Amino acid sequence: MVTEGGVRGWTSATLEEIWRENTTARKALLDEVRGLSEAQLAFQPAPGRWSIGEILDHLCLAERSITRVVSKILQQAAGRGLIGEPGSMDVPPYRIDLATYNRPAAAPQSVRPSPEQPLDRLCSGLQESRERLLEVTGRVDGRVVGNVTIRHFQLGDLHFYQWLALEGAHEAKHLAQIRQAKSHPDFPKD
Repeated sequence: MVTEGGVRGWTSATLEEIWRENTTARKALLDEVRGLSEAQLAFQPAPGRWSIGEILDHLCLAERSITRVVSKILQQAAGRGLIGEPGSMDVPPYRIDLATYNRPAAAPQSVRPSPEQPLDRLCSGLQESRERLLEVTGRVDGRVVGNVTIRHFQLGDLHFYQWLALEGAHEAKHLAQIRQAKSHPDFPKD
């Protein structure tokens, strides 16, 4: 069940904590881009740097990719008997290495954005991708997912909870880029 603001009532304390952080990151992101004009969305702070619109499209593509990865992990965990009742196994630590993650890295081709999409389309894409990730995550609420991993191009092997935590960290990373673009002296005023 998703409540106001996209927050869900989770049975799992770990999922509750991860999704509280993810929801906070998403709210900050949407607050930062609310009301931007097409010119502001399309502004590139430097050659080869993404515009705010491209960052938003990238975030949507990345969240869809994370959803696919999380679904695959859940399938593998179920097949190996690694989804269990609380207390049947420990929840692995889920914090990711932010120092490594926040280093510059080229995005994989599958999550490279398209230019110049309207803000409403970008925001609805973000909403749809979030709903899908919440739906997939909700399948195991109240249960524990064992340590089944899939490799991240920058961070190495990550398990279910780390992939979910990565979503919020990813949005926070790009929120900083959006704020940098908006503070650029040539950023359009309207």
